[in-house]
Amino acid sequence: MKVEQKAEKNPCVISLTVTADADEIKGEVKKVLNQFLREAQIPGFRKGKVPVELIRKNFEKELKQETEGACFRAFYPRAVEESKLKVIALEGVSEMKVDETSGLNFTALVEVRPEYKLPKYKGLPIKQQDAKVEDKAVEEQLEGMRKMFAKFEDAKDGEVVGDGDFVQFDYKGSIDGKPLSEVVPDQKAICEATGFWTQVEEGRFLPEILDALKGMKAGEEKKAVKVKFPKDAAPEPLKGKKAAYDLKVTMFRTRTLPDDAGLAEAAKVESVDKLRADIRERLEKQAAENEVANRREQAIELLLKKTDFDVPPTLVQRQTEAYLGQLAQQMQYAGVTSDYIEQNREKILKDAADHAEKQVRLSYILLDIAEAEKIEVDEKDENKKDQARAEKTLDFILSEAKK
Repeated sequence: MKVEQKAEKNPCVISLTVTADADEIKGEVKKVLNQFLREAQIPGFRKGKVPVELIRKNFEKELKQETEGACFRAFYPRAVEESKLKVIALEGVSEMKVDETSGLNFTALVEVRPEYKLPKYKGLPIKQQDAKVEDKAVEEQLEGMRKMFAKFEDAKDGEVVGDGDFVQFDYKGSIDGKPLSEVVPDQKAICEATGFWTQVEEGRFLPEILDALKGMKAGEEKKAVKVKFPKDAAPEPLKGKKAAYDLKVTMFRTRTLPDDAGLAEAAKVESVDKLRADIRERLEKQAAENEVANRREQAIELLLKKTDFDVPPTLVQRQTEAYLGQLAQQMQYAGVTSDYIEQNREKILKDAADHAEKQVRLSYILLDIAEAEKIEVDEKDENKKDQARAEKTLDFILSEAKK
């Protein structure tokens, strides 16, 4: 048997051309023929008594296929062993020829494990962030809980709209005296509405209108409230333009935030101080987790930057498909439209392929470090074992980072 190797464009893809003479394959050819002689059935002949000439004539195609398969199963493993390649996948077989007089010839396209030099992974310069939780962050969370447990009541005569209140109002916009409904007829929510409800809170509606609503009473009107549309986040005809809106408040509901005792009762804790302590503990835990995640990202970026090599395309394809599946779910939950996906299809696919290639490369690096450092995990599930080992290896790298 003779084996010739040829590298393809990707160094992880190799063509193995295998040839063997007639004497080497005669054993496999004979085994297949004998099997047909034992099992083939032709009218007029008892099973096992069909002449070999009739077997060759009536089962020519089947005999050829079985002989090729038997020869491949016999010689491919030997070819891989002889080539000393670390084959991870067989992509395909071509140019298969089996002849009892001239011998065997076929080409196997295989994917092999990448060859590369492990980067320096001890003493990496990883920056540590301050995971301290400021009092301001705790109070912001506390204030958010007050708002969550707020109570709303119909406004009394004479009361004015304040922060957090729910307001029902009419509005109509124009630019240079021309109704917005004529400028952007497909953007009804921006143009005008009757009996529209919104909360007077940042991000709920156009900021200038929210500001204008504050201090208004039920039944009160305001004319020509100025609104400037942003240049980067507005319908094309309105980008950077100034509009004027007429407003009329029809009714509103005032928001009352709970005091400390009310908040503690609503949150089912003994006191606001206890609630504040719980919030701090949660934020500190989250900050610590974020700090570890940040250090991991730094380590991953450094490892990938130090080590660039080609990886098997089949592994990249599988990882790409898995990533696209996750991305599709995330986009669905986020309400991303099919139009956006279609318009950005090429970029989405490229980003997915780039992400997958990095993940496969990182997996090789981490598992090879694990091998070098003899890092093992107690994980019975083979599908989860490599991931658990890679995670443990990343922890090891962080522990060996430059202090």
